[in-house]
Amino acid sequence: MNVADYADLAGLSPRRVRALVRAGAIPARKVDGRWVVDAPRPLRRAARRPLSETSRRALVGALHSKSLDGLSGQLRARTAERLRLLRTAEDPAELLVDWWAGQAPTHLDGGSNLVVHAIAGNSARVREVLHRPRRAYLRYRSSLARVVRDERAVQGLTRDDLAEHAGVDRELVAMIEREAATNDIGGIRKILRVLSVEPTALPAMDLR
Repeated sequence: MNVADYADLAGLSPRRVRALVRAGAIPARKVDGRWVVDAPRPLRRAARRPLSETSRRALVGALHSKSLDGLSGQLRARTAERLRLLRTAEDPAELLVDWWAGQAPTHLDGGSNLVVHAIAGNSARVREVLHRPRRAYLRYRSSLARVVRDERAVQGLTRDDLAEHAGVDRELVAMIEREAATNDIGGIRKILRVLSVEPTALPAMDLR
């Protein structure tokens, strides 16, 4: 379909659609010097209550940074729950469309780009991004602590839950999250395995 028709269906301006096309967020090709959009018919629906602007910013920030950094209290808890819903939903793109009321974000980064793909009907792309193996460089105790805290929150696990699933002592989970030194590399790997995180590096052992 042409840019004008796609823009009307997606609730965007033609200028915005052309910008998204140039950024690669909407698949299209040029025919006789004009853009022809190859994306499926965009979805515009609002079966679920749209998120507030604050919640949207928190969610796209978490999707972009792959962390809950900078979030606290109820906003952190709700963002973690929404990430969990996206990872486990049969059609996460549908959730994003509903949460944004079918209106594409006005800026593009790793998180908001996923929303654009959802609205453009690229459900397979959204699922692929959300289900990618989670790899993390955890050379520093602070990085390890952040990943364990964040993933535990996203998966809705208490420290006791995580320790039980990993077959380790609860105190090890607490030590990791406090950024305390530990030489239990095997225990750390068990915890990360439960959280489905593949470490590309781990903190050095304290041999003192």
